[in-house]
Amino acid sequence: MTSLDCSKLEIIKANKDILRSIEFDCGDDDLNEFLLKDSLINIDNSLSKIYLCLYENNVVAFLSLSADSIKINEKLEVEYRTYPAIKIGRLAVHKDFQSMHIGSILIDWVVGFCLELRKDIGIRFISVDAYNQEKTISFYNGNLFEALQPKKNKNKNNMPMYRDLCQK
Repeated sequence: MTSLDCSKLEIIKANKDILRSIEFDCGDDDLNEFLLKDSLINIDNSLSKIYLCLYENNVVAFLSLSADSIKINEKLEVEYRTYPAIKIGRLAVHKDFQSMHIGSILIDWVVGFCLELRKDIGIRFISVDAYNQEKTISFYNGNLFEALQPKKNKNKNNMPMYRDLCQK
């Protein structure tokens, strides 16, 4: 597929019935396994919620969201040890739909979702532990995420990143 009518994209919250019946391949075995197997356990244990991006009733992408808190090094108006965040646990686009900006559309959706949630609960940041690969880091940087600068990043496979919802 070479072009996509973005007006036909739909984002829905997944449930176990939907997750048991879908097919998905983003080209990354870990992300595929998370969606097709592990996400059911996460839902059962209230660890994350899964959102599916549909195009003409086909799953073209997904993401998982959960509560988080982050430590940042910059000074804010109010100094706390940690700040409230929503974590993007996983985000993947089906291999047939990659390079069509669907990942960025999902990020924009998460920002809107969080801004709506902020009317009722405190959320300052969106966080993600991005794969520590140039392409992935560049994707999140392009979507206004910055790298956290932890003193020790013990997991070299992931880069902790955040987006401040109070900055444009």
